[in-house]
Amino acid sequence: MNWDDMKIFLAITKTGGLKRAARKLNIHHSSCARRIKTLEHDLGIKLFDRLPSGYALTHGGEALLLSAEQIQQEFNTIERDILGKDLRIEGDLCLTLPNGFATHLLMPDIHAFMKQFPKVHLELNMTYTNMDLASREADVAIRHIDNPVDSLTGKRVSRIYRSAYASTEYLSSHDPIHKPESCHWLGWGNAANHLKWAEKKKYPQIPVRGNMYSDVLQLAAIQEHLGIASLPCFIGDNASGIQRIPKANVVPGEWIWVLAHKDMVKNAKVRALIDFLAKAFSVHKNRMEGKA
Repeated sequence: MNWDDMKIFLAITKTGGLKRAARKLNIHHSSCARRIKTLEHDLGIKLFDRLPSGYALTHGGEALLLSAEQIQQEFNTIERDILGKDLRIEGDLCLTLPNGFATHLLMPDIHAFMKQFPKVHLELNMTYTNMDLASREADVAIRHIDNPVDSLTGKRVSRIYRSAYASTEYLSSHDPIHKPESCHWLGWGNAANHLKWAEKKKYPQIPVRGNMYSDVLQLAAIQEHLGIASLPCFIGDNASGIQRIPKANVVPGEWIWVLAHKDMVKNAKVRALIDFLAKAFSVHKNRMEGKA
């Protein structure tokens, strides 16, 4: 049995599809399909039902999944133990972070880090999904979280502050205070969470429209005069053509952590990146708090 084939098997079970697994593993989907067929032939069992909606595990596949996950966890533990002792500041390093931090706050700092450590090959993964640090989907993560899980450690670097914003042009023809029914909020995710948005409770009569699950998308929509959105102050206060809506205050939100798996935190390049980002956030304190 080839362990590389097992990696493909695990990727398909996690993503639910052949092409998605191939993209995750950076291999061609035809090669991915061929390797799974080989694995099924070698084991003498069918692992997946090929459905229009994706790949679904058979009973045989479910039984294999339990063993494969245990083996993968052991491999990951060994790999983290070895890499955690690496004292060289060079080689591959993956940072995962929300889109807004990458595009509207930290890119100059990331540039500075890459200049200071030219032997580090830094990969950026911009996502709102929590990458799995235990399986090394990423090495360092910037996350909105008040209490990290026990397997992770790092530095609490800042708190995120938000307010409500719209374009200057939008506010010239829409009055959220006296004519709230003429305005609308830009939706983000589940409607049950709308009242959690900064300043949403002040304007209960303003309806919600659309669904744009990204602060970068929300900013672009505001700048195109589509409505009102709750944004981090470091984005909203520094973007052209927009402003806080009347009577909107700055509202504190979640804490920001720079995290790594406990087994990896002594790795020299991981430690260097965590320390570098912590200093960067301290420099950006006023922007984070809406005081810039």
